[in-house]
Amino acid sequence: MYTEENTRGRFPLRDILLKAIIVIVFLILIIFIITKLTTPNSTNNKKKISSNYDKVFSENLETMEKAAFSYYTKDKLPAEVGDKEEITLREMVNSNLLDAFTDADGKSCDVNESYIRLTKNEKDYTLKVNLKCNSKEDYSLMKVGEYDYCEHDICKKDTTKENEKESEPTKEVEITEPTNNTTNNINNNNNLSNSNTSSNITNNNNNQSNSNTPTYISMYEYKKVTNPVFSGWSSWSKWFYNNNRYSAIKCNNNDTNCLTEIQLYSRRENIGTKDGKLVYATVHYYSYRTRTLISSGSTDTKWSTYNDTNLLNQGYTYTGNIR
Repeated sequence: MYTEENTRGRFPLRDILLKAIIVIVFLILIIFIITKLTTPNSTNNKKKISSNYDKVFSENLETMEKAAFSYYTKDKLPAEVGDKEEITLREMVNSNLLDAFTDADGKSCDVNESYIRLTKNEKDYTLKVNLKCNSKEDYSLMKVGEYDYCEHDICKKDTTKENEKESEPTKEVEITEPTNNTTNNINNNNNLSNSNTSSNITNNNNNQSNSNTPTYISMYEYKKVTNPVFSGWSSWSKWFYNNNRYSAIKCNNNDTNCLTEIQLYSRRENIGTKDGKLVYATVHYYSYRTRTLISSGSTDTKWSTYNDTNLLNQGYTYTGNIR
């Protein structure tokens, strides 16, 4: 008889092919599932790395912006419309305006292509901060000016503070000596009834209290800091034997008590012979340079009314103290 067993016996190749196809499909499914499970993680990691790089880049850009406000004092502001004042990141680091920084990969940013630039407009300035780190380069633009609320000579325009200034009421001072007109008021109203007289006395006393209350104005503290002025450094002297064991001295820019800098140098030298042999020792040297204090710095404080343009034009700034 013709049975299924006979059929399988006749076509064994077909069964083998079917099994092979099933195995291949199964392997393809496994590879597809593994790829789906691993690919998103790789994508997320790339996104996290990119996000962290952008975060560090933005923080460095903000650091340069803050340093720009400290750098652009009145004597460094461009005077004419269209004039520009620029300083590179290298010059900012050398001037101790900020510390050298790196990107998220630990690589130094381009100190020559990174810079801050201030351009004079008709009524304000445009500040451009450009930063280039590795393959990423970006910049920020903002309007800045010499506003009353600035902590430095210039700052970013704050529309909320501008509105507060416009809405601030004008304060006036009127100080009068309190007077007692109660008796006069009572005598002037003797012809009225007792009830009206009592009412008038009460009203007059209330009016007198309100009109004679003194009004005081707030006073604001202003401060002006003048940096000391030095001559330029002299040339370094020749090397002397450091018999007095001087220490190296490096002066800060505004330290009026530091007028001499010392640098040290040591080397092995032959200092003689002993028992027919050369004797060597470490010999220490020092060199120095000096500068002269031309004028000492000072800090002057004054009290005046709010927005005293006379003091502000002289370089005074608000300290935040009010009385």
